[in-house]
Amino acid sequence: MKKSMGFVQRRERRLFVLAVCFALAACGGGKGDGGDPPTSTPASAPPPLSTPVSSPAPGPAPGAPASAPAPSTTGPAALTFPIEVLGDGDPGNPVVASADVALDPGSIASATQLVVRTHRVGFYNSPEFQALGKPITKVGGSMRVVGGSSSAAVPWIDITDANVQLNDVERVHGGVNGALVTIRFRVQLDAATRGRLVGFPATNRIEFRFNGTDGNSNGYRVLDLQLQDATGKDLIENAHQWADIGAQKTAGKTWTPDADQGKALWTAQNVLLKSSIVPMKLRASCSSCHASDGRDLQYFNYSDNAIVQRSRFHGLSEAQGKQIVAYLRAALYNTVPYVAQATPWNPPYQPGPGMDGKPVVEWAAGAGIDAVLPDAKSFINAFVGKALNSTDAVTQVDVDAAMDPGLGKVLNTRELPVALQFPDWNSWLPIEHPLDIWTPDAGQAAGLFEMQGDSNSNPAKALQRISDFLAANKNPNGVYGDWTHLSPALRNQVQNWMQALGASSIAFIGGGRGSRVSPDPTKPYGGEIGGAKLQVLMSPATAAAASMPASFTKEAFMERALFGMIHWMGVKQWELSQTYGLEGPQSVLHGTRDSNGNWVGSGEQRGWTYSWPSVFYVAPHMLYVPQGGRQSYFSWEPELTSFYRTNQWYQLQMTLNPGWAGASNGAMDWPYHMVLTESLADDLIAANAPPQITATHLARFFVIRTKLAQLANTDIPFNQPDPADPTNLFKNSGLQSKAALVDHKLGVGEVVDRGPSSSERTRFRLLDSVAPGTHLLFINGSISLYNKLYSTTTYGQWRRCDPNASFSGDPVHDPEAESGFRFCLDPKRTPLPLNSSGQPHLVGSWNAWTTEQFTTWGIMSARNHGAEPARLKVLSDWDNLMWPN
Repeated sequence: MKKSMGFVQRRERRLFVLAVCFALAACGGGKGDGGDPPTSTPASAPPPLSTPVSSPAPGPAPGAPASAPAPSTTGPAALTFPIEVLGDGDPGNPVVASADVALDPGSIASATQLVVRTHRVGFYNSPEFQALGKPITKVGGSMRVVGGSSSAAVPWIDITDANVQLNDVERVHGGVNGALVTIRFRVQLDAATRGRLVGFPATNRIEFRFNGTDGNSNGYRVLDLQLQDATGKDLIENAHQWADIGAQKTAGKTWTPDADQGKALWTAQNVLLKSSIVPMKLRASCSSCHASDGRDLQYFNYSDNAIVQRSRFHGLSEAQGKQIVAYLRAALYNTVPYVAQATPWNPPYQPGPGMDGKPVVEWAAGAGIDAVLPDAKSFINAFVGKALNSTDAVTQVDVDAAMDPGLGKVLNTRELPVALQFPDWNSWLPIEHPLDIWTPDAGQAAGLFEMQGDSNSNPAKALQRISDFLAANKNPNGVYGDWTHLSPALRNQVQNWMQALGASSIAFIGGGRGSRVSPDPTKPYGGEIGGAKLQVLMSPATAAAASMPASFTKEAFMERALFGMIHWMGVKQWELSQTYGLEGPQSVLHGTRDSNGNWVGSGEQRGWTYSWPSVFYVAPHMLYVPQGGRQSYFSWEPELTSFYRTNQWYQLQMTLNPGWAGASNGAMDWPYHMVLTESLADDLIAANAPPQITATHLARFFVIRTKLAQLANTDIPFNQPDPADPTNLFKNSGLQSKAALVDHKLGVGEVVDRGPSSSERTRFRLLDSVAPGTHLLFINGSISLYNKLYSTTTYGQWRRCDPNASFSGDPVHDPEAESGFRFCLDPKRTPLPLNSSGQPHLVGSWNAWTTEQFTTWGIMSARNHGAEPARLKVLSDWDNLMWPN
């Protein structure tokens, strides 16, 4: 299905105007469905862990002979995962890792395909731009089925979109180098390959090669492989098991002289190189990009080998890498819990059933990559409380209950699984650290990131202040995460200081979103300064080799600077949360003091306590810098890929902290979350993605709406000016009341057709690809949600929009009635626009419509869709009450 111009225009206009709606890449570890899922770990066995099968020695270059596996005289050995194909990234010294698999002799003829699951086999970050010491690699991974042969002539297959078969989910979201970093792919077995296969007791070698780095990656992991027949049955007879990272931690728990050397290396500045192909000395240390004590590598169970190989990537020797391992294992053995589910490929905080029942310290491990739902049907089942694999029809009663915004209703976004991979830990880490972005000017020993401002305005100093306080004021009872001993005054102080970390990070780069170009050229913003410093380092030869000219403009380098700063912020927010147990309950450290000085906490049982800004600021939509017609996506990747990443970070934010009671109270930017979910769906429509894949995102839209409606369903007055500043709309309590959501944010008109022409049909019709009538279920659910919030409100509760008022101070060009902040109703009805045939429709962007037009159109269009008359009458009666003429 092609994306209509209506979709394009609505999306693009929204992205411009919604700005006013609501106020181990550099130092880390190496870098859908495709056939049957991997062999499941038994319920009694530990979840997937990260450790190598063996430390991969440099493998043979392409075309070099490969040794044939020796025959076995016993049963087949178990296959241990992950297979780590990690090295230092030197393209002249590719890494080869292998698996030896056993097949029944009688099954060989039926083998048709190899199915592989990998983590970070592609390249996902901004292209390298500095002068190269060695060439950039364009294709990260290759593989071949050697079988029982020792022939050097077995060809390698590059793992690219053209050479392997991807499932639709991976394919339409960008392929091997796209938005999903854990993917499955298939390779069909030709007669020559099948002819090399041998039966047990001989074994068949399957080899994987990391060809070299793009400047960021130093390899990938194989999480599962299967040789399947035409029915999808796995023919491999080896048992599958996960390696035991706990054994590596235990083996290294004793402090040794190597640990002393490792500690010094971990914190040493001006020691690391940028990469194996860019021999520039970094100012940043390992501890700069990671948690300062390295607890992220320990918590997410990076193997000894992974840490060593990444150390080599950054110019250290293998011996020095092992010393860093010695330090991390010994220093953190008793302070960082062993959470088996935490791995480099299991996305942090990936939601899933039962997460709240685990100790809070295990929450960051997430529910695992297998908790990512495969399709819209399973997601809708989860939303309405059915079994994921239920084939029963979803009913209107089911949808109404799921979308109920009633008082006391709490949609648990920590436990509701979604059809969206959250960012893995590598995706959190900065590519360039602020120390290497804001380098010292001539004659100075320190740069802007170290020098500017105080602990209220400088991010590094704000971090140090809160870390020092928490370290010095732990509860004497020694219970991790227990801060109930703090007085209300100190809790309020901690709350403000944690807010300052995010606020100062944003202020440092030049604001929350937009061009971030200072109006005064003599006083450039931090993002401009950092971008300019990086751009000076650009090598024309490297830029030419990258063949991505749009990635090497002034705006693109500003994006790199912003990326480094805000990713650093997110990592440090995680570090504080983990180090000091700040993840729940929220009410301990978030709230207010009442008139008697008592602490009144707010929030959910589990969640981050950082308010605005937090991790959704990592989204490309927040970090991009406008360039020509490019809006809301990075200069170095396709729009669809950036939009998926934006959806990841926004959805993660909704899981970590959706905010507190009110229409926009907390760390979420709800209108952007909704419109960018729609925008991703529009891009998938334009890409001719299967409708059911697009439907997974469209169904998620209603989860977002439901959570927002529940938070906004309060008794906050619709109009309560600040007595000290009565004309300041931002100080009116109505801004946080549910009145602020009465227009497009929760309006029924957002999910129905906008007019009679085919180009005005709503994207949400694709929900019917899940099952006929699904779209109507959600229309009816949206009407019910809206009625519960507004149908009992009276005319007198509402402000009427003032033609002389404006949030920006410019009522002529930015009237209150068109603002995304509005919490008023327009004073009278406005006729709907007519098309060339004289039929009413609703065209243009939301800020071109009055709230009355949007509501009235929603009623008309919903009726045409077949909405339930009784609930529609409730909405229509309220509409007539609010606008009697």
